[in-house]
Amino acid sequence: MALGNHPQWGELELSEFLNGSALLVIDPTNGVLHRDGAQSADGLWQRARREGGSLNGILRLVAFARSRNIPVAWLRYEYMRQHFPATPLDAAQYAYWYQNRRWTPEQKVWERSAVEEIATIKQDGDLDSVYTSFGNVFIGSPLLPTLNTWGARTLLICGYHLDHCVEQAARSARDFGLMPFVVGDCCGASEESDEAPTLARIDANWAPAISVKDVITG
Repeated sequence: MALGNHPQWGELELSEFLNGSALLVIDPTNGVLHRDGAQSADGLWQRARREGGSLNGILRLVAFARSRNIPVAWLRYEYMRQHFPATPLDAAQYAYWYQNRRWTPEQKVWERSAVEEIATIKQDGDLDSVYTSFGNVFIGSPLLPTLNTWGARTLLICGYHLDHCVEQAARSARDFGLMPFVVGDCCGASEESDEAPTLARIDANWAPAISVKDVITG
């Protein structure tokens, strides 16, 4: 099956790359996917659960990965970061995000934890890590050495937010000499209207934008 929409990927077949691949699921957390999460205002917690929505797509993608012994990495972002070392820019931005929230330590742990649908399908042997960079899953996490240990050169990337951490993961993967594929219908952007142009930009520059159907039937 040909990959992506851009003609530059026209000679590639996904089946040639699945051996030696890994699945990266970015930020399927309570903060993003729960109605009480810190980032619930963008509505992703609702959009992801529509019929055929991204959360169902992620569950299907993970089930496929399990069936093919493709290793899975869960990368999670901590939104409440006032305790992080910070530049003046960081401190101003983190304070703005936090504003009048008075979250307990337990609530902060809950916020960065996987949403229930995801927590139930994690397995021993998966990589499950908070990344401490501003938005790059390769920095401030053990992702890169783990991929080297797994022998993974191909990355199936999905999750949230498409227009931030997912796109950055695809860009960085190319810089590290890896081969990223972004599973678009298993992602969600901050604004629904940004999803199509973000996927088009990714597909035109850094990684084929594919669907969960492409992965499962490819």
